[in-house]
Amino acid sequence: MAEPRSLLVIQPAFLGDVVFTSALVDSIGARFPAARIDVCVTPRGRDIVLAMPRAAAPIVFDKRGADRGPGGLLRAVARVKGHELALLPHRSLRSGLLARLARISRRIGFRGAPASMLYTERVPSVGDTFLGKEAQLALALGATPLPMRLRTRPEWMEAVDPTIRHLGAFAALCIGSEWATKIWPAVRFAGLADALWRQGLAPVLIGGPNDRESAAAVNSAARVKCIDTTGNSVGEALALLSQAALCVGGDTGLVHAARALGTPTVALFGPTAPERHVFGPRSLSVSTGLECSPCSEHGQERCPLGHHKCLRDLDVERVVDACEAAIA
Repeated sequence: MAEPRSLLVIQPAFLGDVVFTSALVDSIGARFPAARIDVCVTPRGRDIVLAMPRAAAPIVFDKRGADRGPGGLLRAVARVKGHELALLPHRSLRSGLLARLARISRRIGFRGAPASMLYTERVPSVGDTFLGKEAQLALALGATPLPMRLRTRPEWMEAVDPTIRHLGAFAALCIGSEWATKIWPAVRFAGLADALWRQGLAPVLIGGPNDRESAAAVNSAARVKCIDTTGNSVGEALALLSQAALCVGGDTGLVHAARALGTPTVALFGPTAPERHVFGPRSLSVSTGLECSPCSEHGQERCPLGHHKCLRDLDVERVVDACEAAIA
């Protein structure tokens, strides 16, 4: 079979999932260096794709907004037409329909996925980590699985407030999450900000528009004044993460993006399992190790037992020790 000239990776999931898929895009890009690789994502994932060195362009599928419903799906179909091959790390029926209705002749996804009947090829969903599972899609094309990798763009750093650009050594604190149970309490982040300040790292708060209230709570509890950048674009957040001496936050997309950028990172785990990720010497995980944890694959709105001790009981001192190890 001839090598494909145009590939589409369909991943309209959460930000962290798109970050994980950077490994898949890098793998198939190395296998087919002359091919064009586009990545279909939600609006929030657009900048992550722009940061993938081997991705050609993002194709935005606003499945919960402008492209909601059957009419929106058909509009998205028109955007993805013309590709020879589709890889589907996103398992949903809607993603499978997108590739099928676009008449992409070769569609590779996971065996047992809700949309598997719409694929032309199915690979086993095996592996202990998120990257390990997606690696099966790369292996199906004869590619060697590679790690996550992102690279920022100069215009993103230029868009950052000049005060931060000339701040000196700083720590990026990713204070939010799509899921409430993944969020470390504001008073804990405040204590960490004070501790890092004493060690010479200015605290910079990073997050989405929904995290502004949390940022205010952190600043209210901290002795040091934290620089609040919540609500900026994902691209600007990536630029800051790439320049940070350290990143700390929960099991969230921006924290995993920091890892993919090569920034020393400490990820705080509560309801989810650190064993689902691959950590190196510059990226560490911290958890309380409660008997009831992990309790969720991706996170949830409420603690099933009502106490949220997995993160509430994670003390600042343990996190500071991990920070010192990550930047040693």
